[in-house]
Amino acid sequence: MNFHWELRKGRLRRDLDWLRILAIRRHELVIGRSPTWAPCRIRYYPAVGRMSIHGPAGQYIGWSDSLADALDQLARADTSQVLPGNGLSSRKEQKQ
Repeated sequence: MNFHWELRKGRLRRDLDWLRILAIRRHELVIGRSPTWAPCRIRYYPAVGRMSIHGPAGQYIGWSDSLADALDQLARADTSQVLPGNGLSSRKEQKQ
């Protein structure tokens, strides 16, 4: 999948208001989600022909057949439950 070509399509431009493109690699698109702009990953697997979507903390969101569907799933995903700001960080809190 050519992420450069897919992102230049007109119908995807209106969906890009809530995200910022951080990096485009061969089979991986790294984007920042509003409002924290934490990096989320969309990885294309050529052998399978599908894309895997992961949130800002690495949580699995789902599989997609098209980039538009992947962006839609990423927009609707509730990733706030695993962010450090909600008290679910991986480091241990000091006891008082």
